[in-house]
Amino acid sequence: MTQVLNDSASPSDCAAQYRREGFVVARHILPREQVDRIFSDMHRLAVQQLKRFGLPHGNGETPESVHQDFRRLFAQNLPTYLATLALCAKLASLHELYLHPRIRAFSREIGIEFPVFQTAPVMHLMSKSLRIPGGYQGFGVHQDWPALQGSLDTVTVWIPFVDIDEDLFTLDIIPRSHADGLKPYSRRDHIFEVDPDLYNEDDFESVVATRGDVVFMSSFAIHRTSLRGDDRLRVATSMRYENAAEPHFIARAYPFAHKRVVSTELITPNFPSPEQVGAIYRTAGKTS
Repeated sequence: MTQVLNDSASPSDCAAQYRREGFVVARHILPREQVDRIFSDMHRLAVQQLKRFGLPHGNGETPESVHQDFRRLFAQNLPTYLATLALCAKLASLHELYLHPRIRAFSREIGIEFPVFQTAPVMHLMSKSLRIPGGYQGFGVHQDWPALQGSLDTVTVWIPFVDIDEDLFTLDIIPRSHADGLKPYSRRDHIFEVDPDLYNEDDFESVVATRGDVVFMSSFAIHRTSLRGDDRLRVATSMRYENAAEPHFIARAYPFAHKRVVSTELITPNFPSPEQVGAIYRTAGKTS
């Protein structure tokens, strides 16, 4: 088992473990209040849609209450549920979290000298009662780098919004698997699955984390989402810190594997009307 550093571990000790093991769990480096506020913002997005459908909703921000409301929305209208999850990843409060001084400081400690964000945050929501046929319910064994192909020292920053124990769909990582770089893989769905002959089941270490913890993981670390879970809701987010100063990234002219596509058609036909636009600006700035 990889040694888990205690709360008082120095940034240099954490960085040393990161370089050696390919990941580190930085304990309690984020204010729980800030993490909980973002979780509340996610819930608010769901509640707004439940109100639109005339459905009841919870008033609390416990994981159980949020889980119940997401289940209501899931059962009512799957496309709206999926759109709500997509918008959760675009919350301004979530983007602000990834710029927290302690995340920035640790990224510098491990060598991310000139950070850039080529990808937006990704939400990872898992629940036995929210399974989408053909959709995300944990990724298989993979490395992140092939889906990015940016700087070689790219670090994945993974943050839980609920306390995650051994029975709540843990992030499973193979320690020291980053050291040999890119492994042979096959393309499956949205990921590059590592050749199963290259690892054993008992190689994985499950990451237990609480709100306020941050997992920093090399983009070459072999990992997966465990399908071992009970009936609770698991919510986490991840984003990548890439290094614009990494020499190979510079020499390769800043490559980026993702492509951006913009719809050329109006999503909602005959919308908006002049009256709808005018009403926005007539009410803007008014106080109650």
